[in-house]
Amino acid sequence: MRKSQFIILSCIILLVLNPINVVNALEDGVSVPLVADKVTDNGEEGSLLGAQVIVVNGTGHVFVDTNPYTQVDLQGSARIAAMVASDVLGVDAKAYDFYYIIDISSPIIGGPSAGAALTVATIAAINNWTLKPNVVMTGMINPDESIGPVGGIPYKLEAAAAKNYTLFLVPEGQTNVTETTSTTSSRGSSIIIGDLEETVNVVDLGKKLNVTVKEVNTIQDAVLAFTDHEMAMPTYKGTILTTQYMDLLKPLAENLKNESGSMYNETTSSTSSMSRTQLTDTAKDILDRADKMYDDQKYYAATSLYFNSMFTMRFAQWKDGYEKASDKEQYLTQLTNKVEKQIQASESDLQNFTKYGITDVEAVGATESRITVARLRLDEAKKLNNTDEKISSLAFANERARTAQWWLILSTPTSKVVPENVLKDRAGWYLSQAQSINTYMITLISESGSHPEITSAASDDIANAQKEMESGYYAGSIFDSLQATTKASTLIGLIGQIEPQKKVDQSYEAAKASINEARLAGIEPTLAVSAFEYGETMTNPYDKISQYSYAKMIARTSIVLNSHSIPSNETPIKPVITPYVPEPLKELIPTPAETTKISKTKIEVPGFEAVAAIAILLVARRIRKQ
Repeated sequence: MRKSQFIILSCIILLVLNPINVVNALEDGVSVPLVADKVTDNGEEGSLLGAQVIVVNGTGHVFVDTNPYTQVDLQGSARIAAMVASDVLGVDAKAYDFYYIIDISSPIIGGPSAGAALTVATIAAINNWTLKPNVVMTGMINPDESIGPVGGIPYKLEAAAAKNYTLFLVPEGQTNVTETTSTTSSRGSSIIIGDLEETVNVVDLGKKLNVTVKEVNTIQDAVLAFTDHEMAMPTYKGTILTTQYMDLLKPLAENLKNESGSMYNETTSSTSSMSRTQLTDTAKDILDRADKMYDDQKYYAATSLYFNSMFTMRFAQWKDGYEKASDKEQYLTQLTNKVEKQIQASESDLQNFTKYGITDVEAVGATESRITVARLRLDEAKKLNNTDEKISSLAFANERARTAQWWLILSTPTSKVVPENVLKDRAGWYLSQAQSINTYMITLISESGSHPEITSAASDDIANAQKEMESGYYAGSIFDSLQATTKASTLIGLIGQIEPQKKVDQSYEAAKASINEARLAGIEPTLAVSAFEYGETMTNPYDKISQYSYAKMIARTSIVLNSHSIPSNETPIKPVITPYVPEPLKELIPTPAETTKISKTKIEVPGFEAVAAIAILLVARRIRKQ
């Protein structure tokens, strides 16, 4: 069945189910011009396309119909257009279905440059606004609501002028663009083929064509130019790290500070010098940084670092024990059983906490996510043959399972629970959204020429979210899907950016506004605030933007989820903070210490750590033709 037939059939089905809304939507759907560029026998040329955007009450589906079929990036642009439009308007995207019908008269180069215009049309369709007939624009739509860079602008401007458009919107910073054209010349019997670069001021070019060229930075700027409707971005000038949040986090951070300090003393006094040097030095460095965060009242950042230090020390202890064990296989079996017992303890605490339903979805989601990772690492350890890698994975799984219990301690239960069917439905939707945006991001990154390894972080989160869906950990799946969406979105937003500080500032303000919105709705979004706090401690722009954006998405998602909550008379059972008591593994009869070489096993720093390779995106690149 052709895609256009599918779109028509879908509309017919919706017409039967909800005739009044759909008829009005079909009549009032917004038409918007799209400008692209194409390759012809005469070289590169601009091209005007037509698009119709229809938004109806629905369940969060995004349908894209193009004739002929186009690349995945146009479909990705449409999905992000629906997401950003909903985000800007503060509506639940899952309450609507979005239809994008695009007539492509000839093959075009890429599709991301249509994203911003499609977003404007989506906002107009939801609000029943009219677009000015003389305006056309080119620009990617980034998930952070900014307009991203595109190529082929002079050709697109010429196409717009030929159709009598008088206002041409371009991304900020792209009024001067460099275009590369192929040249052919002959020298004797030789033919020389080369590239010629030419810088074009499109403002001056527009004047010659009787077209005004204007830069736009955000989707709000574009909407104003198209509709004369001003959409102010929400701001909040108050405190995010409130006394309530600090009082909640400090006891846990203080307990971990004492525990990790005692664990360090225990490790340095009980392990052999050969095996402990590298690991204990690493642990001490992390501990020092954690204590600094604690003193600065960055309690979540401190707990994350204390976790890293305890993982490192656990690895040192168990590695030392293995080297001293007379029966090494039995020792590894003991370790495996110990980790399994710890994971089961965390699973039991979660089961007790959710016995009467799920309240504080953020805490439950964080707990489920950490249990899932712990079990995956345990399963991985069982398959490893390298001893150091096996012990490292076991140590990580053990400490990660313990962090699941920490999140239950940090929970702030209310007298309402979110029904499981709501969480399951939402988890599937957020996972689908994350997968689509991740695919779009991978396409754009591969086109930019950046190293593909920088795209793996979001894919890992998606794999975890899928595992959690299978396990019935729907809250965990939601927040891992949001994490994936955030990482992919941040990479998209940084494409072509040389100075990312403006995006850092925008994401910071957006996170503050969303957290405040959640609090006004009666929610204390601890997971969102912790991500915000962690972002403040980061130095890399990617890390800061990613954490602030994650905080924003968590807060907004919590508002949506809690809007579906129902009253409950039961109180969940929270674990309590217990003082640290060393629980050394029962030692097997050791053989005399053997002389061993210090392992070069890489110490993994988990959690919210940076994707170091992101720096490659912060270098100016040649924007591919879109």
